Amino acid sequence: MTAAVAMTAVLAGCTTTGSTSGDTSSSGGAATATKIRTTIDVPAGFDPAKALSLPDYLLARDSYDTLVRKDDGGLVGGLATQWKSTPTSATFTLRTDATCADGTPITPTVVKGSLDRYLDPKTAAPDLPTVFGPGNTVKVSADDAARTVTITLARPWSDMVTGLSVASTGIVCPAGLKDLKALAAGKAKGSQSGPYLLQKSQSGVSYTYTLRPDYKAWPAWRTKIPGKVAATLEYLVSPDPTATGNLVTSGQLDIGKIDASGIPRFDGVDGRTVSVSRFSDFYLLFNERPGTVFADVAARRAVAQAVDRAAFAKVASRDTGEPSTMFVQKATPCNDPGASFLVPTDKAAAADVLKGKKIRIVGPQVVGPAGAGNQYVQEALRAAGADVTLANVDVGSWVGTVFGKPDAWDVTVFADLNFLGSVANPLAHFVGPTVQEGGGNLGAVKNPVVDKAFAQGAAATTEQARCAAYQTAAKALISQADAVPLVNDPFIYALRKGFSARMLGGSLDDPILRVTG
Repeated sequence: MTAAVAMTAVLAGCTTTGSTSGDTSSSGGAATATKIRTTIDVPAGFDPAKALSLPDYLLARDSYDTLVRKDDGGLVGGLATQWKSTPTSATFTLRTDATCADGTPITPTVVKGSLDRYLDPKTAAPDLPTVFGPGNTVKVSADDAARTVTITLARPWSDMVTGLSVASTGIVCPAGLKDLKALAAGKAKGSQSGPYLLQKSQSGVSYTYTLRPDYKAWPAWRTKIPGKVAATLEYLVSPDPTATGNLVTSGQLDIGKIDASGIPRFDGVDGRTVSVSRFSDFYLLFNERPGTVFADVAARRAVAQAVDRAAFAKVASRDTGEPSTMFVQKATPCNDPGASFLVPTDKAAAADVLKGKKIRIVGPQVVGPAGAGNQYVQEALRAAGADVTLANVDVGSWVGTVFGKPDAWDVTVFADLNFLGSVANPLAHFVGPTVQEGGGNLGAVKNPVVDKAFAQGAAATTEQARCAAYQTAAKALISQADAVPLVNDPFIYALRKGFSARMLGGSLDDPILRVTG
């Protein structure tokens, strides 16, 4: 991923368009002699619509194509060759050479069937508010003769087209929709619209994918991508970054995720290289339900005063991270990199409020090596006199608690994967109905200023108006300490000689792995 995150601005009353011409770097018989061995965390399942944590998205991307994809400088075609959009609608023209793994042509009716299932409340797709806007009403229509799919929204959501680049919206072919149990297990033959088929899996150990010999629907990347796609992708579960580094060094892995402490072992050593991308946004998110300790704004503000953001960045990302001010990386459109609106560190004031308060932290172990960032927050609050317990857990357990057990936590270090590359993405976690009510409001936040400004941003007809509204919303969250921005953490790959990895246009769920030697 580049440092710059690009997104398409959509103006009401006019349209944005995109087109595709095919990816010649990804096609050709030479690819059939290649293999890439890389790492992954344990996925929860193989149904793209149900994706929750990063490994779910990465594997969905292998097997299920989306309408559009991200590239440096904006969106490019995936299953669509061109599109026109306004804040309340988008029409996509489909390519003619895309087929399902069982040979079924990918027609507008096939796309509609997949998206209708994605929208069905019974599916409970976690990304639904992100893709189409919180609480929105969506209608999909198909015109097979014109090869078009049209999506209309009851309320404006200017990020919809970008949202349809997220891997969880990958098109599931009819064979998968007929057997959802097999789809979730990765065993629905013919369900795939994308290039790879799951051939073998050992749950929690490894997953092997092979390239479809008939696949032609490569994205129309504008950026030149050197190298060849792999005929085989082998994913090994290796959650410990030091062990992963050892596997790359010994030649048992070609590409492996490491943490910042491992960079000196690889950067230019014996032909190995390191790929560092801006990635996950870390911020404190509070449970504000009635009766909880953080229903009180003074208690939330005290936490913001107790946590030293610079110290957190040093612990969590070894100073390779990028301090954030509006819950996003600096280059994100509409971001304000200033610091005047942040709650300043004041440990004495924090102690006056937090002394004796019981606080339950739950945090994913991805926040720094072995969850070191979570541990730092615990110690910072303990130093302020609070009685603090910490559940430093794997990503699956963290998701289950924060999303599914509203009575089991008080504050979390939220690890946000901003697939939209937009300030709107984190804001959506603080508005509208709670998760239990079918929305995306994780902490049951009630901030009228945020609600109003967020709605204005979603309906804005110019980028200037949209940015002004989203900045108002973000600053209202920060001033009421509904959240505390911390740092944008990097994603670091160690690469053996002859292999490359990159993420175009902030596509966190779309690492492009290639054999270059």
